[in-house]
Amino acid sequence: MRTERLIREQNYLDRKLPSSLSYHTAVVNGTEQQLAILDSDLLDVKTVYSLPGETIQGGSLVEWEENMWLVFSEDVNREVYTKAKMQQCNYLLKWVVEENDIPIIIERWCYVSDGTKYLTGETPNLHTKNAMTLGDTRIALMIARDRYTVCFNRKSRFLIDDYDSPTALAYELTKPFKLGGVFNNRGVMTFVLTEGNTTDYDYIELRVADYYKYFNPDGTPIDKSSSGVPPVGGKKVWL
Repeated sequence: MRTERLIREQNYLDRKLPSSLSYHTAVVNGTEQQLAILDSDLLDVKTVYSLPGETIQGGSLVEWEENMWLVFSEDVNREVYTKAKMQQCNYLLKWVVEENDIPIIIERWCYVSDGTKYLTGETPNLHTKNAMTLGDTRIALMIARDRYTVCFNRKSRFLIDDYDSPTALAYELTKPFKLGGVFNNRGVMTFVLTEGNTTDYDYIELRVADYYKYFNPDGTPIDKSSSGVPPVGGKKVWL
């Protein structure tokens, strides 16, 4: 009896959902999928429903309406359909990793929010006579868990700013807590980052921190047998 009711409900949704105004075609993790996408009072957050027999998992990246969306929450009850929530992404994060001693640039869409909403973003430096003001911006970064992002730690640095800006702010990851939105090794992680200083190793235009620790100015990987690392302009800095 219960199985028959489940089948009837699934068949009903398969027939009715495509005629709904909430029915849309999206690309989920590179694969086209039909979803019901519902609006909410938070315009950059949507509730999504899959068709019966299909799923949408936490940490998935959804391309819809010329925007990228990050699925940050999912209902584990998928008997009839999958219900999830997704956040509109606002930044393409880039960083360098090494695989088999070969540096590669990783890119991931993410959501960056203000971590100093009620602060000025500055703090006085009491250790100098002229009371120089230092940057004290903090941000929250929400990004999908994968084999690259799970390696983030307190040594991780990023350049995060509007891509049209001639300068960029550098941030250091100061709160590497990884379990808040992760279940069964999938989902999203939210980190707190604090403003730091840019260095000669940062590729500002490309928005990649520490780029010149791994690559020459012409984009070729650095020969590790060399004793130095060429930063911007190709001038060798001895380590």
